[in-house]
Amino acid sequence: MCLSDFVYIGLCREVGSPTEVRIRREVMDTEEVLKRPVNILRGFDRMTSGSKREGFRLITSDEDSMFWPADHKIICDLSQINLYHIPQHTVILMECDDGMPPGFTRLNLMSPSNNSKIFFSCVVINATVYISSTLFRDNHLQLFKTINVSDTSVFPHGPCSTDLFQDLGIDTVFCFQSFHWPTSALPWIQRCCKQGWPDQNVVSDMIRGGFHVVPFRSTPENELEWRISFSRAEQKLVSSMNHCQFLCYGLFNFFLNEVIKSQPNASILCSYFIKTIVFWVVQTNTSLSWTPENILSCFWVCLKLLIYMVHTGYCPNFFIPQDNMFRVKVTGSAQTSLFSQLYDLYSKGMSCLLFSKTIRSFLSRVMLNRTLRICTEESSFISSHELDIKFFGELLEIHKSNIESVAEFEAYMKQMQNMIRKRLSKYQTVSLQYITSDVLRNTAMYLQSRKNRSQTRNRVFYRDYKGCKLLKQSCKFGCLSDILYLAMYYYKIGRYEDSLSCLHKVRGEIPLPYIVYRDQVNLDVYKHYMERYTLGTKFRRAVVRDIVLYSVYTYIDELVLEQDISKKHCRPLLVIPPLVMSHMLFILNHQRLGDTVTSQQSLQDLQTLLLYDNGTHASHRFRDISWQILGICQQICVDYSGSLQSYQYSLQQIPFHKLQKATLLRIHSLLSDTI
Repeated sequence: MCLSDFVYIGLCREVGSPTEVRIRREVMDTEEVLKRPVNILRGFDRMTSGSKREGFRLITSDEDSMFWPADHKIICDLSQINLYHIPQHTVILMECDDGMPPGFTRLNLMSPSNNSKIFFSCVVINATVYISSTLFRDNHLQLFKTINVSDTSVFPHGPCSTDLFQDLGIDTVFCFQSFHWPTSALPWIQRCCKQGWPDQNVVSDMIRGGFHVVPFRSTPENELEWRISFSRAEQKLVSSMNHCQFLCYGLFNFFLNEVIKSQPNASILCSYFIKTIVFWVVQTNTSLSWTPENILSCFWVCLKLLIYMVHTGYCPNFFIPQDNMFRVKVTGSAQTSLFSQLYDLYSKGMSCLLFSKTIRSFLSRVMLNRTLRICTEESSFISSHELDIKFFGELLEIHKSNIESVAEFEAYMKQMQNMIRKRLSKYQTVSLQYITSDVLRNTAMYLQSRKNRSQTRNRVFYRDYKGCKLLKQSCKFGCLSDILYLAMYYYKIGRYEDSLSCLHKVRGEIPLPYIVYRDQVNLDVYKHYMERYTLGTKFRRAVVRDIVLYSVYTYIDELVLEQDISKKHCRPLLVIPPLVMSHMLFILNHQRLGDTVTSQQSLQDLQTLLLYDNGTHASHRFRDISWQILGICQQICVDYSGSLQSYQYSLQQIPFHKLQKATLLRIHSLLSDTI
């Protein structure tokens, strides 16, 4: 068989099949479009960038967040100022004169800004107000520390603020957006027309999307320099690639991270350079055939271009070629050493790929079995049912959003109606349903949290009725375990029988073998039971997810202490396995109804689950809150000895929720009650 075909299949399994990659992008697209009006209501706009946004799900994949004030408008020349309304809009003029390096600009504040972080980032030079890149980045770094964390896990990284959350570096960039196209990038449009990639529709879409300006890692001498960023346009470029081009990009990244970066001085190269090189090869080398049987040849062309650029010390930005991205990083002795190392790899021929453990893993199979035959059709290596599971996993990774006002709920609903009118794929449709389910549920919790003592009895009744109605609608769109939120709500407002009715509907189904919980499922049983259903029905009937309690809402009074302590330690939510939550609600409802026998049985069931489950239904990651819940329930049921033991077990678990102080407070309370 052709070696390239086998590499193509190996990359499809490692990076993702065409449909998998499309699923990832469509889920994130749907989330971004649906949430945009709410972000603007809050005074900012947002987009995600990085390799995860492009469709990768590798260990090295990153996901960055870009934020900018929605009412601040960047213009490229003074004639565009008439497009905006002052003072509703703050207008900022780009200045790209001869004193600026290519790809950089100064920002001239043309009208006053009401944003304090921007106001205190301004400097006046010759009676002209400019926004300092250095001050802007530092001011927003302090803001990010205040909002997100209280410790030293946030630090500056280039133009970003990096948050080390759960040992992952999450980059956040505060910047500005322009819906115009910079003059310095106008030749790029003609180049695309001449070369034929990307096609004219993609080019037009990229131009409409505009660009960003991000703070540069500057010194006092050049603190006014801002870098022009084409992150949104680059996302569209990657999406316009065929799958072979995308996999070649992935192959090049494997080679960078596992082979090139193992060499001395190779850390000066980054994945952004790799992406730029792939763009140049796709656009300019029109003789290349981007097909599975030719993927190794395509990779080899990309590698040779990298070596040439390192040799010359010139890597032109894809949109503004005058901007040499190697200008600061790839110079001097480091450049000479890197070229020598890359040329040594090149001299080994295609066998240099074997230095990558990932690539070696699927090359070795074909080298050991020369008679191996394989088909490159997608259906031959991933089934439609496996794609279902991949999609559900992507769906549950969507960033959840709190509801902070009725206006936000209305903005969500209006945007949802706008999206429904468009032609959506089945993956976009279910993504829309899932996000809508979350919005309805969080709106119900927001209304519940607005209660005050001055409300009349009729007002409270109407609020509870409205909350129940929203949660019932949420259950129609959401997954199987979402009914537990309705059960919690019924318990909180004292409708214990209704809460138990919800619990009986879901309790027996969660352990069934066709249920998809996290990444665990019996695929054969799932296929047998779910084959005849639509994707949306599969999601509602077969998917179970962890119960997430946000610190801004009170779900049940028994967990308020844990929510507060977790929030103070930078964990603004509790994540509870659904079976644990189900058992807790059974115990609490029966205890309220005076049925102590059934309550004790449910208590025993929960304890058995935590003692003997191997992590299938009660993840080890969330055992701290799970044992805490058992202790709370035992304390309520007057089993003080068992409660003390459960709290001690909670202290011994992985401290995911940072609950230790809450546990110690409960132990102190328990001991005080028993004295």
